[in-house]
Formats: sequence, structure tokens, C-alpha cells
Amino acid sequence: MFESKVFKLRMLAVLALPVFGQLPGGFGSGMSSYDGPTILGRGGPGTGNQGSDHVPIHIQASLNANYDTSLLGYSLDSTGNFVTKSSYGFDANLNASGRKAWRRSFLGLDYGGNYSHYSSQSFFNGSNHQLNLAYGTQFGSKVQIISQLGAGTSNRFLGGPSVFQANEFEFITPPTSELFDSRSYFIGDTTSMIYSFSRRQSVRFSGSGAAVRRRARGLVDMETYGASGDWVYRASRRTSMGVSYSFNHYDFTKIFGDTDVHTIGFHISRKFGRSWEGTASLTGSRQSTVGVRSFALDPVLAAILGRTTGSEVFESNNLLYGYSAGIMYRFRRSSAFASVARAINPGNGYFLTSISQNASVGFNYNPTRRWTLNASAGYNRLLSLGFTSGAYSGWTGGGGTTFKLSDSFGVNFRYDWRTYQLFQTALHRDGHRISTGITWFPKNAIASLH
Repeated sequence: MFESKVFKLRMLAVLALPVFGQLPGGFGSGMSSYDGPTILGRGGPGTGNQGSDHVPIHIQASLNANYDTSLLGYSLDSTGNFVTKSSYGFDANLNASGRKAWRRSFLGLDYGGNYSHYSSQSFFNGSNHQLNLAYGTQFGSKVQIISQLGAGTSNRFLGGPSVFQANEFEFITPPTSELFDSRSYFIGDTTSMIYSFSRRQSVRFSGSGAAVRRRARGLVDMETYGASGDWVYRASRRTSMGVSYSFNHYDFTKIFGDTDVHTIGFHISRKFGRSWEGTASLTGSRQSTVGVRSFALDPVLAAILGRTTGSEVFESNNLLYGYSAGIMYRFRRSSAFASVARAINPGNGYFLTSISQNASVGFNYNPTRRWTLNASAGYNRLLSLGFTSGAYSGWTGGGGTTFKLSDSFGVNFRYDWRTYQLFQTALHRDGHRISTGITWFPKNAIASLH
């Protein structure tokens, strides 16, 4: 929806999946002229794609100067206040992305790595990495296996495009609403088997797992695993609909607590022309959480015990609704999207199991092979479901451009902004990042932003 050069999850990544039909030619044959809405096509995530085009795997490098405001580590000053810093610096970046298709399989890659150095804030120096790898293969005309791996680490959570994507009904959960510029690590995988009964009907069975580790001792780590199944029916050449069931378990470390979530959903997808697609989903979930939380002691007990708060074990059970809706435009090397969603989320290390409400818009436009533009904006709100009271609310926005001066070199510019606050606390943050530099491309490559 990334608030980070390394971690950012747009909730509409589900709409960016390419369309592959259940044809004898398989993934790489190019035999299908029209395969219907994405929800039935099930060709796998759009990792490595640029718009609707398949781009060969290639590397790209850049050297950028930048200026960051509101650098915020996990620490306080001598008076107990949060300390935000600003600094000039530089980034050395290496990116690899693209897609390779064979007759019955494909491999998609998006990788970005950098080393950041700040002139006056050396605490934030270090390397950041992000990886999104997808592989799919087809057995005969009825069975597909698709797996997607996401991994990364970062100590900076402002700026840069998203690389972590998800499939149609379930999401791996990278850290996207982090409060501090403190080192975090993420790894997650989703693997699915899809069986097609006919050109109109298919079922899918999926398993997923992910883990988040945060270096800050006061922020909670998370492990999650889940399974899901769904059935999809193509009602017409342009419309597909389906039902799904999923189970997810969140296990929190550094504290006592876990959450189980059972979800059923109804989904519909419709194609408008050859370039537009809309999707919508309605879900119902049963959430069950067990954990430990603090509470205010009765004044008499507080006087006896000599402290004002205590801890209690709690159990939270809720029936919750969710939804998602979005529209996507894809044309060759360009795309645009808008989405809204409400779902259960494992939180950001401070808020744990939460209701996540978000909205996002964005575009990526290549008017020529030498010039590319992109921009995005998003809103995210977390409402805690038991571990702590309060809410998180944040906005992000940004955009960038790259222009090739020659076959191998170009210039780039990017601006990013993020603001958020924790209600009922003193934490409010408003940060900006400006970056510009020189980019190296492989010969004859299309200008792109990473």
C-alpha cells in the first residue's frame, strides 16, 4: 500500500497477477488470445513483469544522493522524549528483475539491495535487501504448482516501491507499518496447487508461512502459518466468481500470545475490455486471541502493591467482516490501480492482532523506452483486537522518474513522504525523503524504477 525501500505491501498486489489460461500449451506457449478474468486464469504472481509485458531477467545499478528527515531509532533522549534526526547521505543500489517463461513453467524475479551511508547519522548506515521470487509449473492440462518466496531486511521504513506481492485470496505478511527505523527481518512463502476441472471450474489448495524478527527488544516478533482452499467458476468470458476458506495462526514471541483466524469469503472478478479488470470480495472471520495485557489497578491495591498497573491473561473472540475492492489497468509496460480493503492483520510489533483498513492508488507509466514515471499514495489504519488499546493511523505517498540519457546510463529522481500517529500516545511522526542520482542499465533495456 512501502513505506519502505525494503518492505511495503500494497493490498492491491492481488490485482497485478498475469492472466494464463488452462490451455494445453502451458505457461510459456503464448497460445491464448483471451483467457478471461485473472481470478480463474491462476497463472501465478506478476513477479518480474512490467505492466502486462514479460521482461527478460536483467540487472540495473544506481548511485544516489539523498536527504532524509525524521530518522527515528528505537531510543529516547535524556528527558524521555523521542528523538528524530535529519541527514544527507548516499545509496549504492543493485537490482535484478524480470521473467523467464518456458513451455510449461515460469520463473519471476524481483531483487533490490543497497548500502546506505548517512553523513551525520551513522547509526542508520547499513545494507538493506528485498527479494521476491516466484516459480510455477504445469503438469498436463489440469494441474499447476505455484510457489512464491519473499524475504528481506531493512532498518529504514520510508521510500521505494513495493516488491512483496500476494496471490488472489491469501497474503504473506511483511512488516509494512513499522514505527521505528530499527532493523527488521522477514521471510515468507506461499505454495499452491491448482486443479482445473474444465475451462470454467478450478480448485486450489494453498499453504503459507512467514516470520518477522525485530532487533528492538521492546517490539514483538511474529511467526505465522496458514492453509486455504477455494473454488472458482467462470460465469462468462468476462466474469468469474468463487468461494474460499482459509485458516491462519499468528504466534507472537517475546510475549505470551497467539491468534487463530478462520475466514470464509465470496469473490468476483470482471474484465472490462482487454486492459481493465475489477475485483471485489466479502469475507467473514472468526478471530480467537489469547495473550497477556496490562490494566490499571484499583487505587487501594495500587497503594498496597506500590505500583499502578498489573498484568492479566485475556481471551478475545470476535466475529468480524472484511472486504476488498479494486480496479486495475494494464497496457504493455504501463499500469494503474486503486483499491480498498479491510482484513485481520498480525500488526506491527506494537499493535499485534489488529483490524487493518487501507486504501491505495498508483500508476506506473512508460511513455517511451527511455522514460518512466510512477507515483502512489496510501492510507492504513490498525485497530487493536485485545493486546493493547488504541489505534495506528498512517498516510504514505511518493513518486519518481527515470530518464535514459544513452543506451546504458540515465538519471533518476524520487520523493517519498510518510506520516503516522499512535492515538493515546505521544508518538507522531512526519518524514520526507528526496533521492536523485545516476542509473546504469543493460544495453537496450527499458527505463524502469526500482
